[in-house]
Order: sequence, then C-alpha cells, then structure tokens
Amino acid sequence: MLGGLRKRVEFFIREIVFGFEDSLVSTLGVLTGVAAGTQNVKIVIIIGCVLIAVEALSMAAGSYLSSKSAQEVFENRKRQDGSRMLQTRLNDSESIEDALKAKKFSKLQIAKILDALSSERTLWIKEVQRCEYRFAPAVSASPIIAGLVMGVFYLFGGLFPLVPYFFFSVTDAIIPSVGATIFGLFMLGFAKAKFVGGHGLKSGFEMALVSMTAALVGYVIGRLISAYIGVEVY
Repeated sequence: MLGGLRKRVEFFIREIVFGFEDSLVSTLGVLTGVAAGTQNVKIVIIIGCVLIAVEALSMAAGSYLSSKSAQEVFENRKRQDGSRMLQTRLNDSESIEDALKAKKFSKLQIAKILDALSSERTLWIKEVQRCEYRFAPAVSASPIIAGLVMGVFYLFGGLFPLVPYFFFSVTDAIIPSVGATIFGLFMLGFAKAKFVGGHGLKSGFEMALVSMTAALVGYVIGRLISAYIGVEVY
C-alpha cells in the first residue's frame, strides 16, 4: 500500500510541490497586505477565501492545459519517430535485399533473412523508445488528474496562512500566519524528501528558505515602488 502511495506521489510530484508552495507564498503575501491595509479581519477572510478558490481553479486549468499540450507534443514526436524509423527500415531492407540478390541468394532465403532482421530491429526500436519515453515529464499521467491534483493542493496550501485569521484579530494573526506558512513550506520539503529521496531536514529548510526569500524580495520591491510613487504600504 505504501509502495503504491509512493508511486502516485512521485507521479504527481510537480503538481503537488508547485501547487502547494505557490499557494502558501502567494496567499501569505496577499493576506498580509490586505490585513495591514484594511485592519478588518472579515475582509481578510473573504478575500482570502475568494483568492484561494479562484487561484486553485486557475492553477488546475493551467496544469490541465499545459499537461495536455505536452502530451500532444509527445504523441506527435512518437508518430514522427515511428514514421522516420519505418522509412529507415524500408530503405535498409531494400539495400539488404539488393545485396543478397547480387550474392545469388534464393527468394526464400532472402525472405527469411529479412524477417529475422526485421524482428530484431523491431525489438530494438521498442526498447529504445521505452527507455527514451518512460521518464518524459508532464506526460506520464492524465491531464485531468494532473489538474485536479494541482487544484486540490493549491486549496490545501492556502489554508495555512488563512486559518489564523479565523482565531485572532488582524494584528495578532499576521505573525501566526507567517509562522504557519513557514511550517507548511518546511513540511512540504520534508515530505518531498521522504517520498522521492534525500535528507528530510535539509529539504525542509531549503524549501522554507527559498520560498520565504522570494516572498521577502517581493515585499521589498513593493515597498520600494510604494515609496517611489508616494503610496504608503505597510
């Protein structure tokens, strides 16, 4: 059972990490800005719920469309490779047949030789394609399922920075919201390492550090722009 769960997680690791991490950081940024600007916890909660729902649908749709597009490119490439390999095989067969005829082989002998070569070549081509395509990104699963996974984990991730506003006042909820987001990022990195391999603590700290650094840079840019245009942003 655990082995099956591990395989499913590995299958959708891109959607899980992308949806969960993006929701944590994006939702935290918006909620903190709205909380500081309005000082109204009801507005923060309403905007947070609408934001998470709309963004989850958007991310799910985007994941579906991107996975579907990648799958179409992948299938087209397979068709092109198959046509190219078939043409190469036909050309090779004609060349070999001409050479065998020149050496006075009978038609029956030539047919047997070409059949044997064709069987070996077909097996080789299938093995090459299997090895080449088995790890193709973004096309290993149904685009619909990929979209659902992305949307669900975006919804789940957005709850971490939002939930504190249900229990605290606006000013008191900001720090718990940031703390919950950092905790969520750490647990995401830790869980990722446990499922796909790696050091849990290192992966957790890396996920939290990189994501919160990006959030901090965005905050600093916002402050600089607000100072430049003369609008106060908390």
